Amino acid sequence: MTGASTPQADRITTFVAHLRRLAEEENRGALAALRSSLQDPNGMATAACPYIVPFLGATEDLYRDRAFFLVGALFALHAEPGGGSIGQAFRAINDDQKGHTGSDSESLRGRFVALLDADAEDLPDHLRHAASLARAKEKPLDWERLLRDVLGWRNPARYVQRRLARDFWRTHDNALELEGENS
Repeated sequence: MTGASTPQADRITTFVAHLRRLAEEENRGALAALRSSLQDPNGMATAACPYIVPFLGATEDLYRDRAFFLVGALFALHAEPGGGSIGQAFRAINDDQKGHTGSDSESLRGRFVALLDADAEDLPDHLRHAASLARAKEKPLDWERLLRDVLGWRNPARYVQRRLARDFWRTHDNALELEGENS
């Protein structure tokens, strides 16, 4: 996204900054309330509402609302600053495994492909597992990007899934080529 920011982009940035403040303040009650959405059948726990609803905007959009609740809950599960996309996290986890630098771990690749193939309805479960793995392997995530990715997941062009695939399967030479283009 280039140029002027949109109200939704501003909302996403403000929301993630709010989540970071809760973590920095070590607000355990708020983080527990956010995590409760992972157990809620609708993915939108009432306890999390005070921390999420103010950022949803005036118009009703169930998919957007669930995306904010999901990312809020995942953040509370793995509130590490910085990081990259889910694809970059999976690549880093893969490359940290002994014997897999430059090649893919079959099980990790399988999990990642299942994530990419997930429809919007199954995405929360796949992302919960991915965030848990990233937490266990100490790989931080870019929470603004994750929220944008979830919001764009249903796009028929599958631009989010294609970008995440590039993030995972990009070779060292591809990364150098991309850096050269951006210089």
